Amino acid sequence: MAKALFRAQDVATANLLEAVPVVAGAIVSKTLVDCGSGKWIVFAMDGGQAISEHHTPFFLTVLVLDGKLDFAVGGKKHTLGPGDWLCAPSNAEHDLVAASPTRFLLTLVRA
Repeated sequence: MAKALFRAQDVATANLLEAVPVVAGAIVSKTLVDCGSGKWIVFAMDGGQAISEHHTPFFLTVLVLDGKLDFAVGGKKHTLGPGDWLCAPSNAEHDLVAASPTRFLLTLVRA
């Protein structure tokens, strides 16, 4: 696993839109902080890219930075745009599709 950009015990700043570029035909991610009980990851997905249904043992939140993301939780689709935020409980089945080139911040917190 790649090393996180920042350590949880440090003060840091970052421009999240510059942290991960959108790459044609790809999904790119960069872990900002991983402190064991939580993880903050920036994703960039080209339009049409998808992550198939899965679950995680973490409570999760998604904050869309730019673009348009179709994020389904338990089979219910939520269309999210810039500034939209979604949360889902641990172990919730979810999948996502970038309806256009999209960047978002994923937060995972051990429940």
